Amino acid sequence: MKALPSVETVERMSEEAFFRLCGEDVKAELIEGVMVMAAPASYTHERLQGFLLSLLRIYVEHFGLGEMLGSRTPVRLQEGHIYEPDLLFVAHQRVDTIEEQYVEGAPDLVVEILSASSVARDRGTKREVYERNGVKELWLIDPYGPAGSQFFQWAVPLSRRREAQEGLREASFIGGIYRSAVLSRFWLREEWLWPKEAFPPILEVLRQLEVI
Repeated sequence: MKALPSVETVERMSEEAFFRLCGEDVKAELIEGVMVMAAPASYTHERLQGFLLSLLRIYVEHFGLGEMLGSRTPVRLQEGHIYEPDLLFVAHQRVDTIEEQYVEGAPDLVVEILSASSVARDRGTKREVYERNGVKELWLIDPYGPAGSQFFQWAVPLSRRREAQEGLREASFIGGIYRSAVLSRFWLREEWLWPKEAFPPILEVLRQLEVI
C-alpha cells in the first residue's frame, strides 16, 4: 500500500470536545481518548468503498435487513473510542441504536478499507475494541490485494473449557468466495474486490446475488 500521512493530536479529550471540534466536514476518530485525523483517501480506496457501499446498500434494502451506512457515521463504542468505519451495517432489530449524531454501540458488520496510515490501528487497537464491544463481523480489506486483507466472524467455542472464549475468528475465502455470517445469503467473489481492471457492473453482481 502507498504511504499516506496522518495527523494526530497528542492531547486526550472528552467526547463532548471531540464532537464539538469535528463537524460534518471533518473525518476523525477518537482512539483511546486521542483525536486522530484521517488522511485523504486514495483513488483506489474510494473506488472500492463506492463499489461496496452501492452493492451492500441495495442488497440490504432489497431484503429489508437493516441499515447500511457510509464512512461519515461515527460509532460510539466505549469511553474514549468513537470510530468512523468506511462502512457499517446495523440489523433491522437494532436500528434504534442509530441516533442523529452517531451509532450507540457496536454495529453488526464493520468494513475498514486499509491504508498505510491506518493499518496498524485497524488491525490492532480498533480490531480489539470492535471485538470487545460485540461487532459480529469485521472486514479489513487491503484495496491493493487479498494478501493483506482479513475477514473476521463471531464464533462461539464448542468447548466449555475456561480458556475457550467467544469472539472474532478469522474466516476465509473458499473456492474464491467469501460468505457473510451477518448478511443473510450474501457472498463475495474475490475478483469483485480486486479486479484486474474495472469493478464488475453492480447490476451484474446483483443478478448473481439473485437480487434482480
